[in-house]
Amino acid sequence: MPPSPLSAEAFAAAVLRVARFRGRPVVVKLGGSAMEDPAATDACLRSVAALHLLGVPLVLVHGGGKPIDRAMAEAGLTPRKVAGRRYTDETTLAIVVRVLNEINARLVSAIRDFGAVAFGETDLLDGERLGLVGTDGPIDLGRVGRVTGVDHPRCWDDTSWGTPVPVIPSLALDPDGGWLNVNADTAAAAVAGQLNARSAIFLTDTPGVLRDRHDPASLVPHLTERECRDLIASGVIDGGMVPKVEACFEALEAGASAALILDGRVPFSLLDVFLSDTFTGTEITR
Repeated sequence: MPPSPLSAEAFAAAVLRVARFRGRPVVVKLGGSAMEDPAATDACLRSVAALHLLGVPLVLVHGGGKPIDRAMAEAGLTPRKVAGRRYTDETTLAIVVRVLNEINARLVSAIRDFGAVAFGETDLLDGERLGLVGTDGPIDLGRVGRVTGVDHPRCWDDTSWGTPVPVIPSLALDPDGGWLNVNADTAAAAVAGQLNARSAIFLTDTPGVLRDRHDPASLVPHLTERECRDLIASGVIDGGMVPKVEACFEALEAGASAALILDGRVPFSLLDVFLSDTFTGTEITR
């Protein structure tokens, strides 16, 4: 079914609204789960290209959890989780780097096919080994890291209009030049903070924060960090939503003005944020 015709008045209003987002970058995190639906991924990348062509500075950070799991299964390896994170030995790391580079190349190619300028680089993030401490002492996660620095000039040049879209895989280089596997949510949060982003948008496989996980109508559209912490303490926010919300906290703490959790499986959910005061998802602010 063809889309409804867009009136000239509506088009002018949309362009003027989008133009308000120029001047500060927006960091978009595309998760591996959200990328499982080809139609939704296509719509997301079309949105990225359209926003770029309208002058909105975007940075796209991506993971690849499910494709990595499939690649490990093909290699006869079983993913191992330690403290909720993927344990990354050298064999696992080689698969992670290969799969993320393959995903990165596909995303960059698709954005370019839609007429925007994009580039993919694996050396934009600096990092260090992630150290966690459990009840029995230090927790060894292998080659898992956290972001300590972002190549700001290559990610966002505030002196020029139409800076190419950086497409960044969730990898970082340690001080010795070795790869580190970084959680994509925390990588996006760090990028958003260090670039002083207007917002960090997390495209996930959930509608946002729900008061009742079985009822999409219980979606909470706006929350403060304090309200989120209360919902975590009460058990309303639990399971896999906790690290997503904590990544929003990290983005806010690092300097982003707002963080949003959107359902990346819904086509053009990203574009809705720029075109309307109301959108389906949860916005978290300080």
